[in-house]
Parts: sequence; C-alpha cells; structure tokens
Amino acid sequence: MDVYDMKIILRNGITISIILLLLNTCIITISGDFSHIQEENISQDSMKPGDYVNYIYVDGRIRSYRLHIPPSYENDESMPLVLVLHGIGVGSNAKNLQSYCDMDKKADEEGFITVYPNGEMLRLSAHYNRPIALLRDLFYMLTSSREWNRWDDNSIDDVGFINDLLDDLETIVNVNSSRIYITGISGGGMMAYRLGSELSHRIAAIAPIAGSISGIGYVPEKNESIIPYIIPPPSNPIPVIIFHGMKDEHVPFDGTWKKVFEWRSDELWVYIGSVNESISFWVEHNKCNPEPNIWTSEDEKISIKTYTNESDNTEVVLVTYMEGGHEWFKSPTYQIDANDLIWDFFNKHPLS
Repeated sequence: MDVYDMKIILRNGITISIILLLLNTCIITISGDFSHIQEENISQDSMKPGDYVNYIYVDGRIRSYRLHIPPSYENDESMPLVLVLHGIGVGSNAKNLQSYCDMDKKADEEGFITVYPNGEMLRLSAHYNRPIALLRDLFYMLTSSREWNRWDDNSIDDVGFINDLLDDLETIVNVNSSRIYITGISGGGMMAYRLGSELSHRIAAIAPIAGSISGIGYVPEKNESIIPYIIPPPSNPIPVIIFHGMKDEHVPFDGTWKKVFEWRSDELWVYIGSVNESISFWVEHNKCNPEPNIWTSEDEKISIKTYTNESDNTEVVLVTYMEGGHEWFKSPTYQIDANDLIWDFFNKHPLS
C-alpha cells in the first residue's frame, strides 16, 4: 500500500501535513497531478495562469477543486468565474469533467476563470443496506466517483461548500463578484439548479445540462404518492439557460421513475422531474412572459425557446437537441456548441 505525505492548504490559510492512504475508506480520495499543490499561503499576488488542484476545509471535511486560470489573467484585473459541476455515477469527478467538457478552451478564448469542485464520495450503501451496495461502493472508490447533495437529504452541505469555496476563491484570484456563474451536467446540472435558487444573491446566471429541479432519491418502491423534493424559490431573479437532449435516457426529457438496478429483483427507485417542470418553475419565479420566442435550426435538430422579462432583462432559455442524449453538447457533433451558447448567455447577464 502506497502512503502519501502531502501539504494541503486549508481554508483558514494554515498549512498542515496529513497522511493519505491510497484505497482508504475515509472522506478523502486523491487522484491526478499534484504538482501545483501550494505549500504556503496563497494570495492573489502569487497566482499565475495555469492549472491547480487545491483543497479547503469546510464543515469538518477536506474538500477539493480544480482551478484553471487563463493566459490573459492579470492579478490587478478582475475576471468572471464559471463553476463547472460534474455529474453522479461511475467516474464522475472534477478531473474527468475538466477533460471532457472543453470549457477551459472557451475560458482561454474569452478570458474567464474556470473552477471544477469535487462532490463527496458516491456511497450507495448509505441508501441501500445490501452487500451489493458495499461492493458497488468499492468500485466507486476505485474510480473516484463522486456525487452532490442535489436533493437536500440533510447529509452533506454542498450549498455551504460552494458558498465557502467562492469566499476562498475571492482571496486567491481576482474574481469579478458580479460575474460568477454555474454550469453542470446531470447531477451537476441538478446541483446548479439548487445553487441558483439558494445562492441567487451571489450567482449571476446558471446553465444546467441534462438536469432537473426535482426528484426523489433511493426509495424501496415506486410510489406515486411521495412528494418529490423541489428546489426552493430564489430570493432574486436569476437568468437560466437549460440544455437537454430529447433522447436522454438517464434524465429523460419528460421525467420518469427509474430503477437503480434493472437486473435485481429487490427494488431501489429514484424519480426525476421533467424539463417542462424546470422551465415552468423558472419562468414563474423570474416573472417571464409564458409565451416564448422560438427558433429552430434549418435541419430542425435544435430548438431554442426564450422566455423574457423585459423589465429586468431576466431570461429563461431552453435549448433542445432533438437527437441529443445524456451528454455535453459539442461541435462538430452538433451544429451549435453548448459552450458557445453558455458563455454568450453568461456574458450578457451580470449580477443585477
């Protein structure tokens, strides 16, 4: 068994040395390149363009995130910041999403900072008391698979983590506090919805991909009488652009009950709300016109519906990829690259 002795910067600025055991069942899982871990206090003056793996101490836990600073960054000039949230499932973590979504390329072109927080370790056994769940958890650990508390199950305070992470980031990089945005895919899209509602005083706009505002997590039977969790209403209007594929089988466009293990006789179910439910929620709370402007591509494979509130420039936009599945929509596979639309949308919506 390999043992790693690493220096980690905690949120309060104190440097400590900890022993990390590979394949440990504790809350810490380490993977990737650690050449950028800092061994002394980090400040805005010391941060340069590049890629970093950093750690903060929040709510009794050591949490990690990946930070990309574009080449155009200067310490004396603030930049927008985009949080990018990974999904839930095998191999879902910040490192893999950073490689997959190509948002850093857009950041380098347009001049904004990207941050990829890590959720906590995915643990099915916390919801499912069966030996198969423990074996599954071992597989999740080996693949560094992580999840978000997107449905507020009173376990890990991920909203508090992101809020504290933003505090920390504003001390180490020059962030334009009126231009903080969130996007994410799947469970990360669901978490983006929740953060948009609960941190609407701080987040300027959100761009969920393949997500939902509502759901029921890990119940022993399909029960239509159970009331799903729904994100709370935002305290402030917040612009939202939503991306979804009509052929998404993991988070279906029309919502669904899903069995977690299709191949087992004993049942474990989740419920995921529909895209229309998400749209209706944001149109109502942003006080937008319920009749959208509709644009359709010439090949009719992409539809964009825009709901507006002309009094405060708040928008709710739905981008539907008719042939799209559960994915980050990128060119050349698709005529319109999601990252282009995301940044165009974010760029015109500072915090109001």
